[in-house]
Amino acid sequence: MTKNITTWQDFARETVLTHDLDPMYDFLYTAGKAENKGYDWACRFALHFFMFYHAGEAIQAASYSNEEFWDYTLNTYDKVKRGTERRHYRSDKGFQATKRIKAKGLPLSVWVALQRPEYEAMMTNIKRNFIGCEIGPYFAWKAMDLLDRGLGLPVYLTLAEAAKYLPDEPRKCAATLWPDKPIPWVLEEVKDAIHDLPAPGCPDRNCSFPEAETVLCMLKGYFITKTHVIGDDIAEKHAQLAAFPEYLQFLPPKIDLNDYQRGPLDTPTLSA
Repeated sequence: MTKNITTWQDFARETVLTHDLDPMYDFLYTAGKAENKGYDWACRFALHFFMFYHAGEAIQAASYSNEEFWDYTLNTYDKVKRGTERRHYRSDKGFQATKRIKAKGLPLSVWVALQRPEYEAMMTNIKRNFIGCEIGPYFAWKAMDLLDRGLGLPVYLTLAEAAKYLPDEPRKCAATLWPDKPIPWVLEEVKDAIHDLPAPGCPDRNCSFPEAETVLCMLKGYFITKTHVIGDDIAEKHAQLAAFPEYLQFLPPKIDLNDYQRGPLDTPTLSA
């Protein structure tokens, strides 16, 4: 039965419940269990995905041993596919950034070097110790998500930190949909709408400010540009892993993209 989505709250909750909210974190956490591919594999996959943002490419890189990982990554740098979010991670600048990340050690060592228990401390660490590694505000946020949701290395994010470091796209969405509300109010409002639902990936907490950021990104695509439908992120990841069918079991299942009908946004709910 088709469900009509007319409020941002309905959109946010259905996105979480269908696992279309960051399906790669569910994938990474599940695949990285000891009975599946294991934690070292997860660290290799997460690091390649972090650098190039393409799940299929990360699968291939993660199939190499810890010791072979960096040789493979550097040798394939010029031809590896990039996800849209890493389309600018190219040329010598990106190559040198990859080498600087390699200097931090094997994949697990890189993640340990990145991680700090609070987001502000992690940002300070990135600015001091990952100079020239092409980790800007967006990918610092992605590092937090991969650490916290996929690798079981927690990074706690307060409301003040979320408002300070919120990437540009969700910030623009918030300004469009809630033009008279400050960013902390918007983040709190979106968080409250999904706080009773488990966050994707590591099952140690419910949705909070990191997931509110993703909801804001997706709200823009759903109600403003209309380039996104519920389930298309899952579908994209299934397509990227089509050549590796044994890994599809770790992704959330695909849903029918016609299960949800986009209605006109009920604007009074925005200032509720």
